[in-house]
Amino acid sequence: MTDDHSQYLESHQKILDTILSEFTEATGLATILVDTQGNELTAGYGFSPFCQLMRNDDDTRQLCQNCDMFGGRSSLKNNMTTPYICHAGLVDFSYPVTIDKQVIGYILCGQTKIQDISSFQPIINEKTNWDKDPIFKEAYDNMPFTTPEKIKAGSQLLTIIINYYLSDIMSSHLSVKEPINIPNHLFSKNEQPTSNEEKISLTNVESPANLLEKNTSERQEIVDALNYINRHLNEVITLDEVADHVYLSGYYFSKLFKKEVGKNFIDYVNEKKINRSKILLQDSTWSIDSIAHSLGFSQSSYFSKIFKRVTGMSPREYRQIIQNESKYN
Repeated sequence: MTDDHSQYLESHQKILDTILSEFTEATGLATILVDTQGNELTAGYGFSPFCQLMRNDDDTRQLCQNCDMFGGRSSLKNNMTTPYICHAGLVDFSYPVTIDKQVIGYILCGQTKIQDISSFQPIINEKTNWDKDPIFKEAYDNMPFTTPEKIKAGSQLLTIIINYYLSDIMSSHLSVKEPINIPNHLFSKNEQPTSNEEKISLTNVESPANLLEKNTSERQEIVDALNYINRHLNEVITLDEVADHVYLSGYYFSKLFKKEVGKNFIDYVNEKKINRSKILLQDSTWSIDSIAHSLGFSQSSYFSKIFKRVTGMSPREYRQIIQNESKYN
């Protein structure tokens, strides 16, 4: 990687970290950005205790990096994401990341157990006897299983986020090889008919590039509160909980939040959750129920009510507009 590209990545480190961490929170899939040799360029998000042990062990760390490197090369060669089995028997997939047409690294995702791995190929032949170590074995046994469908949905979602969110924020210098046919114009200000034969203006359908809100508050308590909210959007978030986090009383925090942010706490949290849901709704493999639950809503009906209050349309109408746009472009 050239010095210019290294500096460019460093200057956008916070954005990269935000993208990867929020993707992991939304999907439960681990993710990390590595260079073309498999060396970490960002922190690893959602790494299981098993994978942390693997990467901290002298005998297995290099094998992990080799899997990252060859997995990235495989996806680059095939011009699509290629799920594979790592040396420890977990399923990963990767994306080549380019700046100015030069590959500077790979985004690795997965690190997950799947019941039937017969449809996936090992990325390297080297193996270790980690299963003979009781600590490694216990950590592996405690990992939950996932499904190939979740792997596919995760790869589609990450492609959307990277190509329509991160690359726009970074002035289109950063791009990712697309593994699937994602529409190039999901967001337009044209109008499309809804199922009720009414028309809803797409000016209300925000581009994901606008969903990373800039914080202009100079109060450190509010900065810390907003960061806390962003990290816990997949949970139920209460005012008292966040107030405790920044060491303020609930009453004072509520007044300070409204003054600094310009809206009350509940409205802000709901809008952030709805903005996150707009990204998830672009992936048709995610049901509205699963999206609601992934954002801490106990009932999808309440999620739909909040979504309509914020956007002026239901989640289903929003998804239909996105799908119609992809058909017409």
